Amino acid sequence: MGQKNRQHYVPKFYLRNFSDTERSINTYNLANEKYINNASIKDMCQKNNFYGADKKMETFLDKEIERKASVIITNILKKNKFPYQNVEDYVHLFSFLLVSEARNLKSADSSDQMVDYISKIFLQGNPEFRESGIDLDSYKIGYKEPANEMIKMALESVPNVVDLEPLLIIVEKTGARKFITSDNPLIRYNSFYLRNNYPGGFGYLTRGLQLFFPVSYDKCILFYDSYVYDIPNAHENVLVLDRARDVDQLNELFYLNAYNNIFFNQKTKESYIEKIHYKNKKNQNIRDLEKEIKTFKEGNSNNAIINFTHNRVSKKIDFSWLKYTEYSKQLTIPAHMGGINRLESPFIRETVERQKRETMPYYNFGD
Repeated sequence: MGQKNRQHYVPKFYLRNFSDTERSINTYNLANEKYINNASIKDMCQKNNFYGADKKMETFLDKEIERKASVIITNILKKNKFPYQNVEDYVHLFSFLLVSEARNLKSADSSDQMVDYISKIFLQGNPEFRESGIDLDSYKIGYKEPANEMIKMALESVPNVVDLEPLLIIVEKTGARKFITSDNPLIRYNSFYLRNNYPGGFGYLTRGLQLFFPVSYDKCILFYDSYVYDIPNAHENVLVLDRARDVDQLNELFYLNAYNNIFFNQKTKESYIEKIHYKNKKNQNIRDLEKEIKTFKEGNSNNAIINFTHNRVSKKIDFSWLKYTEYSKQLTIPAHMGGINRLESPFIRETVERQKRETMPYYNFGD
């Protein structure tokens, strides 16, 4: 009965692309610092009734997202080419990537953390509730299926990223170096903002956005802002890496975005994984969910702004194959936290205009 309720938050077909077998994959658990050989793929990244006992969301993800994405990604791996000529397939690839971020355990835990924090703030500000004497610390408030709302938001956001330029990164002649992945496989990054010491810059609308997504142990998809970045050695949207250091840098990025586990094929040595872990574990803050919520009081009033921001990889990585355009060098980054938006896309312009009409929510803490 329990196995029938297993619902995977990272697709099994995806994990198989990082394995030399159909059934198992090597993994490293971050919390326990434990290397596991040939762990069962069906046991990885799953939780009972994660999307709900009615299985509606699980069925939707299987039939409407995963099956088609599996075919698209398989074709990309075989042909080293994106499905440009089929608009529906090309857009679906973005849907799969954004849903991959929204559907996983990290996203769900972040949502629950936010709901718990905000709900308790409101309850503590209610005089009638304060008089009840209920100890809120003994309760956890959250969604019943927290990932489901994030999945809906991700699908609505797809039009805001289709303007990004595609790149397929291929590993070649790097010895034993292969790509790793994790239980949080889509990495939002912004080399441009990090280079300029600007906090933030990981939103879908942001100038300089990069979406990294390893799709197998020797291939990685990157969607990037071509107004800011230039990839001079790319040919027909394909970049071949033949230096081990370049693969190591990307693997550090993938490691830093992991939530609980990283995954890799059976040829990847334990010593290699441990080297990445001990080199970067002090920068691995994705799991520190308390840092995702900040409250700012408004002057001397009782009003406050609650700011929720997902943890992102903030380590500066200088990719040798990536250059900055002349356009990017002329950009002036504002002092405020709003950053710069990519406004070439009509979808983004529409989103920005809608956001301008919305007001920032305030909360009064009470007496």
